[in-house]
Amino acid sequence: MLEIEDKAGSCPNRAESSGLDDKTKSLVLVNYFHSMSSKGKTCEDNSGDLINMLRTCYSAASNGWANFVAVDYYKRSEGGGSFQAVDTLNGKLLCGCDDIHACVAGSTSGARTP
Repeated sequence: MLEIEDKAGSCPNRAESSGLDDKTKSLVLVNYFHSMSSKGKTCEDNSGDLINMLRTCYSAASNGWANFVAVDYYKRSEGGGSFQAVDTLNGKLLCGCDDIHACVAGSTSGARTP
């Protein structure tokens, strides 16, 4: 589990959880919200910061993408927000693309990158 208050650029997990680089585990959940709910800060949190944290956790997990992401106030963001984060994760997990829409045959909506 990740807490937003944790140090930027790191992807800590709960002490009782396996390490992020444990390849015997197939499900990874990123909880991305404050311990004390902050609706006013959510637009910022659920925008670029969320995508950046998912990329940080990808690196911390030996290049493994999270399967699930949990956020507060999912409809609040500046930009793509939690919806874009889920589209990105699904694209990475399903076809190795930057966006789920690029997984569709003949699509030109995203580059195929690891």
